[in-house]
Amino acid sequence: MCVADYKAMKKYAKQLDGTPNKKLYWSIISDYNLRTSLCELIDNALDIWLKTGKAAHLQIDITLDYDQQTIQIVDSAGGVPESHLEFLITPGGGNNSRDENIIGIFGVGSKRAVVALAQDIRIRTRHKNEKSFEIVIDNIWLEDDSWELTAFEIPDLSPNTTQIELSRLRVKLTPGEEDLLRGQIEETYGYFLAGKKFAISINDRPLIPALFDQWAYPPDFGPRCFLFELETPEKEKVGVDITAGLISTKDPGREDYGVYFYCNDRLIEKEVKKKDVGYISGIAGLPHSDASLARIIVKLHGATKHMPWNSSKSAINFGHHTFQALQGFLLPVVTDYTSLSRRFKGQWEEKVFAHTDGKIEHVDIKDVGKIKRSYLPPLPKVYKHKVDMLKTSNRSKIKDEPWTLGLVEAVAAVDLLRRQRSFETRNRMALLLLDSSFEIALKEFIVHTQGLNLAGKSLEQIFEHRDAVIKVVRQKVDFDSVTLTKINHYYMQRNKLVHERATVEVTDADVDNYSETIQKVLTKLFGLSF
Repeated sequence: MCVADYKAMKKYAKQLDGTPNKKLYWSIISDYNLRTSLCELIDNALDIWLKTGKAAHLQIDITLDYDQQTIQIVDSAGGVPESHLEFLITPGGGNNSRDENIIGIFGVGSKRAVVALAQDIRIRTRHKNEKSFEIVIDNIWLEDDSWELTAFEIPDLSPNTTQIELSRLRVKLTPGEEDLLRGQIEETYGYFLAGKKFAISINDRPLIPALFDQWAYPPDFGPRCFLFELETPEKEKVGVDITAGLISTKDPGREDYGVYFYCNDRLIEKEVKKKDVGYISGIAGLPHSDASLARIIVKLHGATKHMPWNSSKSAINFGHHTFQALQGFLLPVVTDYTSLSRRFKGQWEEKVFAHTDGKIEHVDIKDVGKIKRSYLPPLPKVYKHKVDMLKTSNRSKIKDEPWTLGLVEAVAAVDLLRRQRSFETRNRMALLLLDSSFEIALKEFIVHTQGLNLAGKSLEQIFEHRDAVIKVVRQKVDFDSVTLTKINHYYMQRNKLVHERATVEVTDADVDNYSETIQKVLTKLFGLSF
């Protein structure tokens, strides 16, 4: 059948009613918690404020009443005009355009948020100096098939104000939940809170902006900001701002690295370490603690239809056309800074954390389609731990005299121990290790050297006094007086640590000096190279 014949045979059957069923409200309750729901309500106020050009100061006050188990949200964003009151209950209703650079787009967020939070909802609003209105949403209305809802005129609120009161909550309010809420809102709206015209409080305590810009500035490898525009399928523009670098501090065990996504200055998802952003073998590698200094912040600006967020603005949609266009540039940036973190591993204190001052270098990219790398200078060579370097430089000696392996590893262990800044007594431990290594070296030399005169004594008898041991060794190897003086000095310091009540201080200079002395002794005794 041809298309023309098919169209000619079509005839009217009936008109279908597309009015949504209220069951859609119930279907989303389990998808929301206190934090996601309140963020939706903040987004709603934020959009009204953004559409006014941020003309006035926006204050949002959240009150959590633990005794009554109620929530109140009051904002000064502008209020809802009488002609738009239906937008408060209609799924998909609203006057936001997909072409605006705002946060909301779907017209469902605030509606499903209040229903997810509470069984009784009162919304009061006043637009400018116009009349004030109240609507009440409860389970009776939600279970009724009718979408009609009465709006009441009430005594005047302050101009441009909206109040939302939530009772008979579906979630239990606890102080612990408040702490989590405070942290999430401070992160989600950090860039807005950093401005002078936007403020949020929870139980009268102002929130402070939480940003993720704690950069380190290692020479030649400081943070860089890449600025460019992406062209959408509709030939429109999306502004892209990617800042990448190494962070200046690190708490062991924290997963605070990876990619952070903002859309129109709102945080959508943080600490992303998925294969879509490069965390896969062959690109940036699998997520691991040795890559945990790398942080990449992606900020997108443009029409809401071009923002790659999901409908609740809680995650990135990696299939979205904007992310797909961005991905080719993002992957090498993530790869380079992740590799940089790994290459500095073992030297973070001196190579990264010590460099806290500097400026972000801005790179303006004119044609992102031609960029294959992230403009980083050649990456530093992979750092080899001292134990690997010492084993390599003494490979033949260790092969011929395997008892020297422990001496080499002991010197390397002192170096590794001193890099552990979380060990406050690392110098004491290093001194004990160095002096023990010296005694072991003397023992190994006596055991494996022919022609020494032990004067008929056993090793056990000789080792009752260190001077006696040194005297035997000096039959074959001479130590200068300076070396012997240092050895004796640090031997006495070790004895004070072990036997005296007062703990002596061991400085970095002490460990440096004794380590250099022991290395010199090991070179004399066994020909080891350091």
